[in-house]
Amino acid sequence: MSITVDQSAAFYQFLDTLDCYLTHQSQLTNEVQRFSENPQREIAAFITSKTTEKIVVGKGFIRLLYVIKGKLTYQLNGEKKELSAQGMMVTNTETMFSYVSSATAEVVILYFKPNYFSASLLGQFVEEPLLYRFFVEALSQDFSGISRYLIYDFSNQIDLHFYLLLLLKQVVKMAYFNNKVTKAAFVLLIVEMSQVEYQSLIDKDSFISNQQLAKELVAYIDLRLEQVTLEELADKFHFHPNYLSSLLKEKTGKTFTEWVLNQRIERCKNYLTQTDLTVQAIIERLGYKDKAFFYRRFKQIEGVTPRQYRKLREDNQICTKISLPTSN
Repeated sequence: MSITVDQSAAFYQFLDTLDCYLTHQSQLTNEVQRFSENPQREIAAFITSKTTEKIVVGKGFIRLLYVIKGKLTYQLNGEKKELSAQGMMVTNTETMFSYVSSATAEVVILYFKPNYFSASLLGQFVEEPLLYRFFVEALSQDFSGISRYLIYDFSNQIDLHFYLLLLLKQVVKMAYFNNKVTKAAFVLLIVEMSQVEYQSLIDKDSFISNQQLAKELVAYIDLRLEQVTLEELADKFHFHPNYLSSLLKEKTGKTFTEWVLNQRIERCKNYLTQTDLTVQAIIERLGYKDKAFFYRRFKQIEGVTPRQYRKLREDNQICTKISLPTSN
């Protein structure tokens, strides 16, 4: 159920009670230092308000910046761009950026220590490929020294605005300490972001981890093996179909079509040896309507037809049993 504008406005009033407002760079620097030195804290939240001073956000933490109201001009990798209300920036530990906001702006910055992202937490949004991949790579030593970021414009996304404020409220309410409630709120935010990220993502770093992406492609193909198409894959991972097929070729030695056929043949072999399903039923289960086509490709790769493969395996099992030594 979507959040109404009135509900969001009422919820927004809790910000007036918070003690995390900052108006100077020195305040942010001191608070981040205190957060860094406290081993019990894994997440922190700060709001800059009523300031036009340049705010520098240094390296060392995964950060999520969100413009609650007003607008700001941020500088990242030597470029200056604007971010308006309900704009968001997600960065890894290697990214440094700064911003100058309008006098009426309120900007929240969430800081995460890497150990906040436990395997159990990441597992809760593994089906959201872009953000899951971003956080996994942000934690990996393989990408040390590489700046990574995602920039969003979530204008008019009332539900997402609410979930961001919900996370902020829980972080401050629990005195910034890690707990199940804040992590649940974070997962809700990530899932909501994923629902609208395709049309809301306005900028991202140019670095692509092909190795990680290829692993996710293979895992997704295996999950959807009977129905998966290249177009579905492209829509799910937000890349051009030709690029994904070329990437699979580079990492597996096979194009998308070749890889899917190979995996379906392997699954067919499992069905043939481990079930009593008819060959026709197996072929239909694998997503093929043209029995002759699959028969032909199976024989090209395995050297025998599916029916012959089953019989050979059955005969081999019988021979193995006969040859086993008997106990005295």
